[in-house]
Amino acid sequence: MDLDSFLTSLYVSIDDWWQAHHLLTARKLGRPALLADSEVLTLAILAQWPRFRGERDFWRFASAHLRGYFPDLCSQSQFNRRVRALEPEMRALQQAFAGELIEPSSVYRVLDTSLIPAIVRVRACRKGLFAGQASFGRNASKTEWVYGFKVALVVDPQGVVTAFGLAPAASDERPIGDALVDSDRHEAYLADKGFAGAEWERRWLKEYGALVAATPKNNDRRAWPKEDRRWASGKRQIIEGVIGQLKDFFALERHCAKTLGGLLARLAAKVAAYTCGQRTNGSLGRPLRHLADLLV
Repeated sequence: MDLDSFLTSLYVSIDDWWQAHHLLTARKLGRPALLADSEVLTLAILAQWPRFRGERDFWRFASAHLRGYFPDLCSQSQFNRRVRALEPEMRALQQAFAGELIEPSSVYRVLDTSLIPAIVRVRACRKGLFAGQASFGRNASKTEWVYGFKVALVVDPQGVVTAFGLAPAASDERPIGDALVDSDRHEAYLADKGFAGAEWERRWLKEYGALVAATPKNNDRRAWPKEDRRWASGKRQIIEGVIGQLKDFFALERHCAKTLGGLLARLAAKVAAYTCGQRTNGSLGRPLRHLADLLV
C-alpha cells in the first residue's frame, strides 16, 4: 500500500474503534485539544514504521507532508505527552484488533520474554535514568549483560500478540508468566525452561484453569524426552519470529525512552503497529506477518 492509502485505512479503523468505545467518555475541562485522541493514536502508530529513522524524523515528515490530513498538528512535546497519556487506550486498541485476528480454535499459545536495554550501559547508575526501575539481566544468546527490562509476550500460532508487559531485566520469569496467564486467560501455553516449576504449574492450573507446558531443564528429574523437547522448540519458534520483527522492524531495542511512562507508551505503540499491520494484511488476503513490503 502507498502511504496515503495506508494512513487513511489506519485512521478510519482507529476512529471507528474509538467512536464505538468512547462515545460516553466525559469531556475534560479546559481548552479542547488540537488533535483528537484517535488522531494521536494514528500518528503514534504510523511513527513506528521503519521508513522513519526516529521520532524527530517522523515529526519533520508529519510537519511537512501530513498537515493536509492533520491541519491542527500540535508541537512534538505536546504530542509526546498526549501519547503517554493515551497508553491505556493504545493497549485496549491493540487488544481489540488482535481479537479480530485470533483463531478461536487454537489449542495453545506461546509465552516468552526478551531483554531490551533501558539506556546505554555506561550511563546505568543508581541515580541515572530508570534508577530503581531497570536492572541488569543476562542475555544468554549473546552472552552479555543488559541493563534494562524484560518484554513479556503471549502470541498465538499465527503470531498474533494476545498479551504483553514489561518487567525489570533481573525478574524471575515465573511471576511474569503468572501475570501473562492472568491477563490472557487461554487454556494451554508452551513456554521455555525459564517458566518451569511444578508449584507454579499447579498454581496456573488451579487459579486460571491453564495448562502451562514449560520445558524442564535437561538435568531435571521431570526432563522431557528428546523428541518432545524438539517438538516444543519448533512450536515456540513463532514467538522468536515475533520478537525478531518487533526488534528489527519496529526498533524495539532503540526506543530512546527516558522515563518508564515513555517506554510503556512506546512498547504499546510498537505492538499496536505490529497488530495493525497484521490486520491490514488480513484484509488484503496476505500472510499476517509479511510486513516488510506492506507500506511502500
